Amino acid sequence: MRKLAAALTALVTAAALVLIGPPGPASAAPYVPQGSNRSVLNFNTNWLFSGDVPGGAGQAVGLDESGFVPVTLPYYRTHPHKGFPKGDFEVPASWYRRHFTLPTQYSGRRIAVEFQGVAKVADVYVNGTFVGQHKGAYTSFTYDVTPYLTIGGADNVIAVKVDSMTRNDIPPEGGAIDYYVWGGIVRDVNMIVADPVHVDWTYLTTPNTNTVNARTRVRNDSAQSRSVTVVTQVVDATNNVVATGTATQTIGAQSAVEFAYNTSTIANPTAWHPDRPYLYTVYTQVRDGSTYVDEHKTRIGIRSIQFNKSDGKFYINGQALKLRGLNRHESYPYIGRAAPNRLQAKDADIIKYELGANIVRTSHYPQAPEFLDRADEIGLLVMEEIPGWQHIGNTAWQDIAVENVREMVMRDRNHPSVVLWGVRINESGDNHNFYTRTNNLARQLDPSRPTGGVRNFKGSELLEDVYTYNDFSGTAEAPTVLPWLVTEAVGHTSPHKSWDPEQTQVNTMRVHLNVQNTAAGRSNMAGALGWAAFDYNTTFVTPPSCQDYTCYHGVSDIFRIPKIAAAAYASQRDPALYGPYVSIASQWTPGVSSGTVYVGGNCQQVELFVNGASRGRINPNAYTSLPHPMFQFTGITVSSGQLRADCWIGGQVVATDTRHTPGAATRLTLTADDSAIKADGGDMTRVVVKALDSNNQVVPTNSAPVSFSVTGPGAVVGESPLALEAGTGAVYLKSALGQTGAVTLTASAPGLTSANVTVNTTAFTDPIVPTSGAYTFGFPVDVNDRQSFVYAGSWQAVGDNQTFSKDYTRSGTAGDTATLTVTGNRVVLFGVQDPSHGSAAVSVDGGPEQTVSFQASARRGNVALFNSATLTQGQHVVRVRVVGNGSVALDRATVVSAAPAVVAPPPPANGGNGQQGTIVGTQSNRCVDVPNSTTTNGTQVQLFDCGGGSNQRWNVKANGTITGVASGLCLDASGAATANGTKIVLWSCNGGANQQWSLKTS
Repeated sequence: MRKLAAALTALVTAAALVLIGPPGPASAAPYVPQGSNRSVLNFNTNWLFSGDVPGGAGQAVGLDESGFVPVTLPYYRTHPHKGFPKGDFEVPASWYRRHFTLPTQYSGRRIAVEFQGVAKVADVYVNGTFVGQHKGAYTSFTYDVTPYLTIGGADNVIAVKVDSMTRNDIPPEGGAIDYYVWGGIVRDVNMIVADPVHVDWTYLTTPNTNTVNARTRVRNDSAQSRSVTVVTQVVDATNNVVATGTATQTIGAQSAVEFAYNTSTIANPTAWHPDRPYLYTVYTQVRDGSTYVDEHKTRIGIRSIQFNKSDGKFYINGQALKLRGLNRHESYPYIGRAAPNRLQAKDADIIKYELGANIVRTSHYPQAPEFLDRADEIGLLVMEEIPGWQHIGNTAWQDIAVENVREMVMRDRNHPSVVLWGVRINESGDNHNFYTRTNNLARQLDPSRPTGGVRNFKGSELLEDVYTYNDFSGTAEAPTVLPWLVTEAVGHTSPHKSWDPEQTQVNTMRVHLNVQNTAAGRSNMAGALGWAAFDYNTTFVTPPSCQDYTCYHGVSDIFRIPKIAAAAYASQRDPALYGPYVSIASQWTPGVSSGTVYVGGNCQQVELFVNGASRGRINPNAYTSLPHPMFQFTGITVSSGQLRADCWIGGQVVATDTRHTPGAATRLTLTADDSAIKADGGDMTRVVVKALDSNNQVVPTNSAPVSFSVTGPGAVVGESPLALEAGTGAVYLKSALGQTGAVTLTASAPGLTSANVTVNTTAFTDPIVPTSGAYTFGFPVDVNDRQSFVYAGSWQAVGDNQTFSKDYTRSGTAGDTATLTVTGNRVVLFGVQDPSHGSAAVSVDGGPEQTVSFQASARRGNVALFNSATLTQGQHVVRVRVVGNGSVALDRATVVSAAPAVVAPPPPANGGNGQQGTIVGTQSNRCVDVPNSTTTNGTQVQLFDCGGGSNQRWNVKANGTITGVASGLCLDASGAATANGTKIVLWSCNGGANQQWSLKTS
């Protein structure tokens, strides 16, 4: 076994220098990764947070951190959901610190830290040395920290000082603005480890819709010039390569070169469309001489877009599409902008699926990458704009705004969802020189997309490609220039709170409908976006539009709970694609509700019932230019009881909405958006609380104070007690770092039956930046199926892209075992389920066996199948025994520990004599492989995805040689050479010293 380990070390080192040719362009060939020195590590966990420190030197290496608290990013101070001024969170200095170590294999690599968003000014230090300052709350920035680090187990510390005060020198501030910029590290932080020769960025377009035009910038941070080949592979959703492209250039030392080339033609490409958002993955591989050293992944959608200057319409893939959408502020109750990725993605889902929009404007700044990622996945179009609100500052301020254009476009120009760049300050006056700069830069960086610039007056100088206009007329005015897009409507002119009188809310809905109806009827208008999707916190306190430091402009409230007006948008979704929808715009209360009843729905007909008696089935008859007009019933007598609307499509009832006259609240309900969250200490899910009456209907007049309590590894984020608004409210349930299990939230209020909901916290498996021992706060550790499992019997490694690390280990032989020894307090086993698979018997520490099924109706990888529950902290042995009624397929294990988890390596077996198996790189998780199963002398071995073939299995002999199972040939240091970079090849066994391998323990 020691000789096998030595062979692994020697071969992985040598194979890193070996030429591995790129995959061929054969149609439908599966994508196969090549060598890469790139790792993207999660840098969100195990941070320490504090306000300012004595003397202000929070960057000091030996700082007393006793006053800091451990946090997971994104993180900032919490606050009530309304009623607080910005001074409550604006502070001149907050400090974030993270201790970490870096393994020796990172020596010689380029190490960078990416911040996706810090509000508002970030000063970054590493090991006490100033690295750089970034101004601006909304754009990403990256620093190369390589020169400041110590590699190889020593403690490093990164410190970030955040200034969250009002900064009139930085957009969007300088004048009054109607939203909070917030403060703190409000988005993800990543560490990017790469080879000195690496991809800096890619820019991928599809001008011909069947080829990819690739521009790739490659940096050479080494001290010598390099001959570099870039290989681009376009991979479809089934992991097949559908197009390739290559280019080669020499890059001088400490410099960068841009590669420009086209891929081969994609046969029958699948277009990206809002209703069919098909994504391709483009892998950009870098070969330094003969060695693959980097791989960069980008998702794209193949699509064409146009705002037509002749007819004013918006086209996607040559088809006209009327844009109908909403504006979104990146602002959440309690947490400001410090929202985890789950909440960012959920907002996109709400806007697309619950509110029925096909476009969103990121008002008034670039928003989180995860929001755009989700928009790509679900087909939500995006207009993205630079930070600002009415005010244009001095030249230095404008320079920052221009840089914001650069940062926004460079970060997001590969997103198929983004169709329009907003390069004017929202609602600002004309400024020819300034806006010439912003337009020119956007077009230079991304000629594939048009520019727009939001103004609130006609006759503005049009330097952009699209006239984007905030229209608060209550309708959609006729365009005066083409193309024309209404970017805001309604909003502050018809504000409404969720607890406002019913008719106030219905009237606001009707104004939204009027705008959308008029826009739909104007064939030369690209579309219209309402203001706004959600209520949001603000600096303004001017009732009725804004009060309690909250603007009530949303069709949903600040908790993302829809108001009556939401039906104006939700009713427009296509029932064939997104399901039927019907909603009654009434609370059905005598003396309050109107006898004119509006019903929104994507129905062919609606039938209305009062206390069970039909009041008629009608065709849509209001706002008839809409794709799905409203249903207006008149002369209805309002009486206590039940109002019901049936939605008819294709001659049958497909959906029903019911309103009861509200009674007294009797009980609470809790509904969580997610059944599980990650145990990273920062993940959270929204939990909506409602006060219901005996008819299970929300009581819109209820404002009960609801108190919350939590059991299990989690915490509530929000107010407790929380006064309900219109009978509803919400809090967030947040995970605890490194602690998995069931978390139960209980809600109670005087006189009401309490409610509870349970959410599971699951192991966090992202690769993370290692934490210095003294600063580890407990964490789940992930173990691949080939790391530390000890297999007995006929187990085989199998490649599979649906699984963790793209492989699993399988056996169908009864009695075969797999054993894992760990130090921790919980073990979770993951496997591959398949209709043909069988069962295993799993035990912990020799205890009773538990039957675990690996069988399912459909094939799925990376499925949690066994959870040990909580164990005593310490060493434990988990044993998996194959029952024999079908295959057992192990994918990985997760070890949870109150202290840093330990996973024991496999013990020696037979001293290495006569052992057969695979040789697997610890870092790469790939097998030493004989290309194409060749059996001739001189064949050079390589690293390749483990597939279980005999060309990846080796015999370790007592004489120190290692022979291939398929070839019978020995591993040989070519030419008996001893220099660095010597190739390892197959050769006839001759007993030479260059074919003998041994383990050196010191």
